[in-house]
Amino acid sequence: MKDTPNPGVSRKLRRAGILIILGLIVEGISLVWNHPLSFLGFLTVGGLLVGLGIVMYLFALISSDGGNPEANKL
Repeated sequence: MKDTPNPGVSRKLRRAGILIILGLIVEGISLVWNHPLSFLGFLTVGGLLVGLGIVMYLFALISSDGGNPEANKL
C-alpha cells in the first residue's frame, strides 16, 4: 500500500466515513422497524451521525495542507 502524504487527514476522513456509514445503518434499520418512534430514530440519531460525518469530512478537506509541510509557515 502506498504511503499517504498526510496520515492525519487520512485518519480524519476515515472517521468521517465511519460516522456516515453508521448513520446510514441506523437509518436503514429504522426503515425496517415498524413503530412511530422509528421516525425519531431515523431523524435524530441517523441524521445526526450523517450530518456529523459530512461536517467532519468537509473540515478535514479544508484543514488539510496538501502534504506540504511548509504550508503552515508564513
